[in-house]
Amino acid sequence: MAWMPVTAQNPFKQLMRKTDPAYFKTDEARQVGDQLLLYQRVTGGWPKNIDMARPLTSDEQAQLLIDKEKPDDSTTDNDATNIQMMFLARLYQNTKDLRYRDAFRKGVEYLLSGQYENGGWPQFWPEMHGYQIHITYNDDAMVNTLKLFRDMMAQKEPYQGDLTDQALRKRMAEAFDKGIDCILATQIVKDGVPTVWCQQHDRETFEPAPARAFELPSYCSMESVSLTRLLMELPNPDDRVKKAVHAAMRWFDKYKLTGYKIVRVGSRGSYDQDTRLEKDPHAEPIWARFYDLDYCEPFVCDRDGVPRRHLYQIGSERRNGYSWYNTLAASLYPLYEKWAEKYDPAHKVAISLHTKGANENGTIDWFRKPVVNAADFDAVVNPGDSIQLAIEKAPAQPTDPYKILIRKGTYHQKVIIDRPNIVLVGEERDSTVLVLAETAKTQAITEYHDKPVGNGVIVLQDGADDCVISGLTVYNNYGTVVEPGNTTHQMAIFGKATRTIVINCNVWADGNDALSLWAPEEHNGMYYHADLNLRCPGVDFLCPRGWCFAVRCHFMGDSRAIIWHDGRGNKDRKLVIKDSYFDAKSPTLLGRYHHDSQFFLLNCRLSKQILDTNISYAYSDKVLDPCPWGLRTYYYNCSREGGHSGWLRNNLETSEEAPEFHAVTAQWTFKSQWDPEQRIRDLWSVLAY
Repeated sequence: MAWMPVTAQNPFKQLMRKTDPAYFKTDEARQVGDQLLLYQRVTGGWPKNIDMARPLTSDEQAQLLIDKEKPDDSTTDNDATNIQMMFLARLYQNTKDLRYRDAFRKGVEYLLSGQYENGGWPQFWPEMHGYQIHITYNDDAMVNTLKLFRDMMAQKEPYQGDLTDQALRKRMAEAFDKGIDCILATQIVKDGVPTVWCQQHDRETFEPAPARAFELPSYCSMESVSLTRLLMELPNPDDRVKKAVHAAMRWFDKYKLTGYKIVRVGSRGSYDQDTRLEKDPHAEPIWARFYDLDYCEPFVCDRDGVPRRHLYQIGSERRNGYSWYNTLAASLYPLYEKWAEKYDPAHKVAISLHTKGANENGTIDWFRKPVVNAADFDAVVNPGDSIQLAIEKAPAQPTDPYKILIRKGTYHQKVIIDRPNIVLVGEERDSTVLVLAETAKTQAITEYHDKPVGNGVIVLQDGADDCVISGLTVYNNYGTVVEPGNTTHQMAIFGKATRTIVINCNVWADGNDALSLWAPEEHNGMYYHADLNLRCPGVDFLCPRGWCFAVRCHFMGDSRAIIWHDGRGNKDRKLVIKDSYFDAKSPTLLGRYHHDSQFFLLNCRLSKQILDTNISYAYSDKVLDPCPWGLRTYYYNCSREGGHSGWLRNNLETSEEAPEFHAVTAQWTFKSQWDPEQRIRDLWSVLAY
């Protein structure tokens, strides 16, 4: 089944929430109900993100009968199972068709079967994978289950009558009480003070736990609002509940954010869609979805799993496809005032939506800039020192990353990396500058340790695998200072190694092939780039050989093709570029190829200086390589200022792998053979930018 985005405007969800009794007597309602029965797994639950009301073909119905046996896709995530049960309850009440009642009861049994002894529920069950085992508050999954139980116990419409029996309702009451106990037990306590909750909690320790790559352990305002509201709805709350509610409201008030508003422009899914924060002294308070566990300060996150302080620092897909800031906690304020006066006025917390937020009263530094600590490095290079000497001090075969910090300054040096696991970090990318004027014909160093050395400011020798380069400006300026206008090969970074990471850098050259990672074909070159500023008047200045994933990069060319790819030897090799911007000083081709290649561009923007023409074969007068796999260029949600003639339209489905747009990740690019983003997360204390 095709992936279907789940939003408040989702037509399927709207249908599942219909309440008009007349509708549930129609043939259409029965048809939808019968399809829900088909989708229900033998577990009793349902999968998520599927339009189950869409009419099915006979082949699809046959496949669903097979899929019924699946043990691993039943869930309460994204409202699944709960909304199907809601629809079936209303359908039964209006038709008395026992099939719908029986399916509903199977759903109840499914929900009861998933509860841990400690009262929590995982996201999927009975078969779980990865983070799915954690106690899950995300998207109100557990709250929705508890509210469903509460309404069934009270026989609230549409759950009245013989839809359930007394014995089943007694079991639900026991499960409900255990669920409340779990909520109270998982409330995060910091320095002895209860606060709020994370989206997920470890099922054994109750500690905050991670989920998807961009959902890190944190204080999470959105789900905490629903948990707090549920606690306030309990009749006759005991002291534990009172303490939890007071503490949560104290936290919401302390960490509200003021002076900013959330601005969304463009329509959903359009090229000009964007989400940003804008200063507004009159704006109502907002809350970040996530606050870090160290400083209790807001952060956002892309699919690389690296926390950022600013929305513009993450790609458009996550920036616009996730709710990073919200006003939901404001709805609790009037409820709390009434609740506290009724149940516990003596301990009522003083709260106000009209006082300055944590960012304005000095409680937090919202946009805290990461600062590296020299003590975390194995070597520190100061201006005037030799970077090469620092590399020489590393073991020949480091088993752990050998981390070198380069202090701010300008270094007129060639840097040769000839061993694996080197991590080269500049103190600040714009003021830590490695600059050299060099071409292949003018190299001062042609051999190093008896091995040939390539052209470039930084050169990774064969075997210098697992290298990370971050926080630098790397500039080959031969075409400016030696021979103005010369654009022959002038590499800024040249490499023959694999699993190379280049992030948070300015990579500039005055000639061709500025960033040239060319591992030998048999070494299966894999490269990862993020947050690069690439500038070059020459051709092919991002030109990987093998597999390459690049995200949030800015390309500036001048009259000659910007990107190039060599995928010879393996049909799966590809160059993937996401959330990036292409510009040029003069009309310029986006890209070219003259070997077997494969290009994927997603959520990219092209200025009007990028010519309105697809990536094409490099030469019209000769054929260097017949390229039997042909032109393979694939796009999703890309745009060009001034429009395009059709070549930039969405066509991911025409590729051999036909991925969904959200599935095109670094892991997908490298076929799970390499996880560069995990390496970055592991090294974030030294790479932080």
